[in-house]
Amino acid sequence: MSNTFLRAPVAGAFLLAATALSAPASANPAIETTEAFFAWAKANGATVAEYESLTETAPSDAILRGAKLGWDFAFSFGKVDIDIDIRIDSPETRLIGVRMEGDGVHFDRYEQPGGHEFSFSGGATENGRRTPFDITATQYDLVAENLFQPFLRVEEDAARPVSRFVPAIVASLRGRMDRMSVRLMEGRSKLPDGGSSTERYENFTITGVANGRMDEQRIEKTVSETLFKPAPGSDGQTMTMRQEAGPQVVTGTDIKPLLRLLGMLPKDQLTGDAMIEAMSVENVEITVGSFGSGAIRSMAAAGFRIAADKPAVDLAGIGDKAMLGTLPTNETGLAAIGREALDALEALSLDSFDLEALAVSSEAVNGAIGTVTARNASYGGVGEFSIKDASFKTAENDGVFDLAGFTMKDLRLARLASYLDFGLAAAKSEPSLAEILSIVPTLGLIEIKGLKVASDDLLAPVLLGRYRLAMSDFIQPFPTAIEGLTENAVFPVSLIEEDEARALFEALGLDIVRYSDRMRLRWDPDTQVLSADPVSFNIEGGGSIDMEMEIGGIPRIVFESPEQAQMAIATATVNRARITVRDAKLVSAFIAQQAKGSGLSPETLALGLADQAAGQMGPVKDTPFGQSLHGALKAFLVSPDELVLSVEPANPVPAMQIMGVLATAPNTLPQLLNATVSANPGR
Repeated sequence: MSNTFLRAPVAGAFLLAATALSAPASANPAIETTEAFFAWAKANGATVAEYESLTETAPSDAILRGAKLGWDFAFSFGKVDIDIDIRIDSPETRLIGVRMEGDGVHFDRYEQPGGHEFSFSGGATENGRRTPFDITATQYDLVAENLFQPFLRVEEDAARPVSRFVPAIVASLRGRMDRMSVRLMEGRSKLPDGGSSTERYENFTITGVANGRMDEQRIEKTVSETLFKPAPGSDGQTMTMRQEAGPQVVTGTDIKPLLRLLGMLPKDQLTGDAMIEAMSVENVEITVGSFGSGAIRSMAAAGFRIAADKPAVDLAGIGDKAMLGTLPTNETGLAAIGREALDALEALSLDSFDLEALAVSSEAVNGAIGTVTARNASYGGVGEFSIKDASFKTAENDGVFDLAGFTMKDLRLARLASYLDFGLAAAKSEPSLAEILSIVPTLGLIEIKGLKVASDDLLAPVLLGRYRLAMSDFIQPFPTAIEGLTENAVFPVSLIEEDEARALFEALGLDIVRYSDRMRLRWDPDTQVLSADPVSFNIEGGGSIDMEMEIGGIPRIVFESPEQAQMAIATATVNRARITVRDAKLVSAFIAQQAKGSGLSPETLALGLADQAAGQMGPVKDTPFGQSLHGALKAFLVSPDELVLSVEPANPVPAMQIMGVLATAPNTLPQLLNATVSANPGR
């Protein structure tokens, strides 16, 4: 899509340009204003400032014919010499109903019939090599109604080569216009590499300009073509990219919030924080040579804002220092400017973005996306981002990628300046854990629905019914509430890379794996209890595990200063825990696999493994719990229907007490925790 949301006519409006002279009162202000402008241009460096004729057509009207203006500039920026030639060629300009109005001039109507050309050419020379550029724009049939142009004055001040223009920029806000239209605008440019581009804008209109604000800007149709040339000696080929777009509309454009952010306008002159209220474009089509094409039915954005409470960056002041060569060269000074700029960027935000019906077509891939949306986006993060109804097919291996939906919410990033500070600090020494955590982002939700990946390389499609991970109640950057869910995750067994693990599934006669899980973790700041209830994993035909747990005495400092997390041992308590394993056919497959290699029957090996585990229980072996565990393992490993292990003390047991018991009387630990175990109930 062409970047023309804020396009404005570039030629033919030289009488509306900044002028240092106000026209004296006369019988015909149209003529006096024109003559004053050309006199000012000649006196202020114009290399060309001439016209063929200036004819009075009414007491306040005139026609200017054959006007030509030109400026030549040459300057150096560092070691680069830059030359620029600006030319304006206006065959005819009609000034109607001109009158002096305060410190400016008013036009009832301003017309430029036919084509008016603006050219911008030159080059940059470095190490004896010149890189040229050439841009030409032509407007056709411009008409402006009820136009007021204030006279703009720029004082000479060698100490302020850039900021001296700020008063004129602010004064330009007094300009106003009811309506302006251009039937056609065309642009042509020649690129340094030999490529070229053309742009065409049809029926361009602007309405309601006043106080630095524009009610609406509209372009009915845009067509652009860019010719790319390969670099000399490369294997690339010449390629043409064509873009075409239907109606483009921008409403509620206001330059004042940007001027405030750049330190050029006081905050009390703002009329709101929206720089653009809304913008949209329809029917975008892009063709890239032989590579393929793409299309978008519509794109729209709303609420491009610049927060009024963010600190301004003195861009003009920085420009003065850059031109005068007084910018700081040390790291501290440059970093300060960088922080100032990054803080200013944080003021930018976008309420919403919506894309509908994106389609791509090429020999390699074909597909479409139904919608792409974003909400509350800024340099500080994204409130919501989603993709729906995506489907793509690849020619290679008949690949398929389908996605019903992807959603991300509440992405929060660290302050931009903190990334700069982290980089500077990391260059000097190894960053601490606290420094690393200071730039870690947080995410409230990620959700995937209806995912399918298939190709000739896969024995079966990879599917995901739903994946959801929600996190909240952050103690930066750690969430203290987490909920996770995986539903109907399916993939072929052949994708399991580990040979022995893959063999277990094959032994069960499974060609595909169906997996699901659920998890809920939460830390309660009032009770300081960390709970996991439930945590479950299930492999269809392979078994399931369900867990629940509650640990008390977890202080806030564990999240605030994780390097001090070991301090939690002094206050932590075991409140309860329960693990249940059901229908563990993978355990049977494992035992059968191991038995085949050892020459034992599966039952004999299972009993031997249970005895081996009992032998490693140490002092617990001969306790009632140890005997129960030994018996439960025998029963479960022979027939793994269900195994339940629970810890449910009458009162929370401090972790320090558990450590003491393990050191002095480990055989009493099961009784202290009220630990129980059972297997295959009812058998």
